This record gives sequence, structure tokens and C-alpha cells, in this order.
Amino acid sequence: MSPPLWQAVACALLAAVAASRQFQGWMYFFQFDEYLPSRLWPTARRRLAAHWPWQLGLLLAGLVLAATTVAVGERWQTLPLLASGLLPLAFFRPFATRSHLKWTGRVRRLVSISGLLCFTALVVAFWSGPAGAVLMGLIDILVVAALSLAALIARPYESRRRRHFMSRAEARLTAAGPLVVGITGSYGKTTTKVLLAQLLNEPDKPSFATPESYNTTLGVCRAINEGSLPERGVAIVEMGAYRPGEIAEICSFSRPRVGIVTAVGLMHLERFGSRQRIAQAKSELLAALPRDGFAVVPSNIAERDTLLRNLRARLVSVGAPGDRWWVDREELTAAGTAFHLRGSSGEDVRFQVALYGPHLVADLLYALAAAAELGRPLEVLAERAAQLHGAPHRLEVSQHGGITIIDDAYNSNPAGAAAALRLLAALPGGRRVLVTPGFIELGPEQEQRMRELGRRAAAVCTHVILVGPRHSAAVAQGLAGAGYPSDQVSVVVDLAEAQLRLPEVAGAGSVVLFENDLPDSYLEPRGVPRPGGGDRDHRRIQ
Repeated sequence: MSPPLWQAVACALLAAVAASRQFQGWMYFFQFDEYLPSRLWPTARRRLAAHWPWQLGLLLAGLVLAATTVAVGERWQTLPLLASGLLPLAFFRPFATRSHLKWTGRVRRLVSISGLLCFTALVVAFWSGPAGAVLMGLIDILVVAALSLAALIARPYESRRRRHFMSRAEARLTAAGPLVVGITGSYGKTTTKVLLAQLLNEPDKPSFATPESYNTTLGVCRAINEGSLPERGVAIVEMGAYRPGEIAEICSFSRPRVGIVTAVGLMHLERFGSRQRIAQAKSELLAALPRDGFAVVPSNIAERDTLLRNLRARLVSVGAPGDRWWVDREELTAAGTAFHLRGSSGEDVRFQVALYGPHLVADLLYALAAAAELGRPLEVLAERAAQLHGAPHRLEVSQHGGITIIDDAYNSNPAGAAAALRLLAALPGGRRVLVTPGFIELGPEQEQRMRELGRRAAAVCTHVILVGPRHSAAVAQGLAGAGYPSDQVSVVVDLAEAQLRLPEVAGAGSVVLFENDLPDSYLEPRGVPRPGGGDRDHRRIQ
């Protein structure tokens, strides 16, 4: 027989309090995943798989208490139900995070809706008796499902708010009247944006650029609505594609006249399914350009036909001899990179920049091409380029305690990692150490690309530190397949442990490459078995 309703409510209240840490942890991941259920569920699969013994124990405990509820009969059934409400406390595993939940208005709305959904489900389940204990064994699934349903329920309201912010951003741009440059690409867009903003800056009219990696619709709206737009100047807008139609949505209110597409690569292949669909998403920027605008596009870009299918603006091809602009006589120097910028009209100007590696020089080429097409003299651009600094964590080279650090930790991809390894090989140093977790979101190609990374690293590195035992396993396979000695590979759980391991393998005169840093939703829990396991005392590099 079912317990009284008041007892079911009491059990649900106890369960809700006990599961509050799980609820907040999943809400943090949901915020991190842009409130998209399609991204939250893969995150949930990774976490549940990483903690499967605890999840299995939680489910079995719920089933045992459900069976006990039936066995003890109506008089004592409340006791096992109350005990099941405490299961989240007994089986809780901390969420691996490096930040905290930001309590925005949207988060509060989602918490209210999903909390009500969870509580209602718990009351109904406990009122039925044993089902309450079973549901507590599946509490993580319940919370993820409730958050996903809450996002669906809130979608009409959030869409209205979205349109409101877009209208405000459009009005601000119309009033200021800047020339808008849109930049997108699988990688390189933030660096290109940062470099172009510096090249176009004028003392009396600084260019505007969306900050950091604000490249979603709401992120761009916020940057425009809260930023200082130049009167009749230049506004540079970075555009990311988290779903088909998002770049078109950003273009609908920003109205770019100039577009730059840096690359169509394998980043986010897991999200879009094919490189062609990635190109289709990026092509939304080019399709939005007016006829009197222009588009800067590498001539060797993947899926070029798909990208250019709906382009009406003038095409500025870059990268190869004979294009409108290309780089010639590139040379890595102690101070960075020297090269000649050449143009199809006979232009030939030497540049010296404090940027390392062909990958960043390619991003600079896109920025230089756009600036030159906007009428900036090449001699002035060469002077400004000498003072450029790149975006943080993109092939940044620095010295610490006699060790050369190559920081390429932001959002790695196969092409960028290959360029970073070439730079690691080129810089002078006695030992060459790679610290990496590998790649993410490459879909069916991820395992192969990770193994390729291992094989490339084997040809360059004297030691490799792999971050994340589960995630980096394919890189380890690539190293082993290339005959790389196992005693020159360390496997650690996170970047903090990698920092502790470094002093053992990298002394003064070494070069260390940090290639990629996993987002929080990919972090692995401590205690995962790994090759060469066993904790040791380490000292941190100062």
C-alpha cells in the first residue's frame, strides 16, 4: 500500500536536500554547455561512465531499499524510503570543476523550473512506495532530464529575451554606424580578431572587438550592448557556430560588410556530423555580406565550394602564390617570425612579428589582407605588426626559470597541434616535453587524430605528459605504435598534477609545449587507474 501523501512529501524534501550538490553540479555543466540538452547529455554520459562503480552502487542500493519497502509492509515502509532519500549523500562524487556556477537570471529560472519538476517526480514516486527508492538510484538521470525539460519549457520566454537583446544590439550598431567585420572559422578566429583590432586601431578612433571568446548570439549581444562602439569606426565581431543558423542569426543584427573565414576543420565534428555541415554553418557569414563588401578566404580551405556557394560580395583569396595576398620567405627567428607580404599587384613588404609558427602567421595574413583591403598602407601595417601581441594561450612563447614555455592550451585542433609540434622542434632546447590531453569534439575521427598526435610527438619529444588517463589513451596508443619508450611517458589526472611532474623531466634549457586544456565537462576524477600509477612527491616549477 502507498504511504500517506504527507510522508511522500517529507521523503521528497529529504531527498531534494540530500541531492542538492548533484543538482548544482549538473546545473554548472548545463551552463557550461550553453544550456543545450544536446551537449548536456554527452557530458552526462562521460561523467556517469567515469564514476560507473558509484553509479552502479547507487542504483543497486535504490533497488535493495525498494525491495525492502515491499518486504517490511505498510507499517515500516517509511523507514527504507527515508533511507533511500539519503542515498545521494552516501554515493556523491565531487564534480571536477575549476570555476563555479554563475547565478544569472536564466540560471535562476532553469533552477526553479527543473527543481519543481524534480520535486514533483519525487513526490509522485515516493507516494507510490518502492518507486521512490528506485528513482533515488537514478537521481543523476532525473536531474539531467529535468534540466533538459526545463530548457524546453523556458524556450519561448528565452527566445523573446533573445530577440529583445538582438534588437538592442542592432539599434546600437545602427546609431554608431561602424563598419562591421565578421570573423568565423573552426580555429584561428579569436587570434585573427585580436590581431586585426590592433592593426586597425587609430589614436582618435580605436576599433571595437568582441572580448575574449564572446562569439555566441547572446555573447555578441552583450558585448555590443555593454561595449563602447566607435562612431563610424570599425567593429570586429567573432562568430561561433554552436548550431546551424547561429551565425546567420548574429549577422541578422550585426550586418557585417566584411567577412573572414579562417578555416573549416575537424573541430566540433562531433556536434555537426560532417565537415560539409561545418562549412555550411560557416558559410552563413559569407552569404550575409552585401555586394559592396568583401570576403577574405584562404584559397586552400576545405569545402571551399560549399563556403562560397551563396557569396555575393567580392572574394579576396589569400595564402597561395598568385592569390590577392600571400606570405613569402617565412623565417623563424629568436624574436618571432620574419616574412614578406606579397600581393597580386606587385606588393612586397617585409614584416617582423613577435609571433611564432606558421599557424599564427596564417591568422595574421587574414588580418593583414582585411586591413589592406580596407585601405591601410602596407608600410603602416608593417610598423604596427612589429608591436603586435597574439591572443592568450595561442602559441605564446615565454621563459620561466630557464625553461621555454609554448602555451598553446586554448582549444587545440589537429592542424594547430601539428604546427605547435613543429615549433617545439624548431626552438633551441636540450629536452622537449609535450603536455597534452589530446583533442575533443572530433566525432568519429577523434581516435585516429589522437593517435596521429602521438606519432607526431614521438618524432619530436624527449618526454610526454598525458593529461586524463581515459581521454588521452589514444595518444598513448599512437606513441606506443611509433615505438616511443614507455618510461618517457607520464600519465596524470589533471593539469595541476602535470605541473608537479614537470620538474622531473624538464630542467633549465628545456622547451615545454602545453597543447590544449580540457574544459570542465571533460575533466576526469582522481583515482582512475593509469599506466605507471603510484603517487610520488613532486615539487612545482616556480
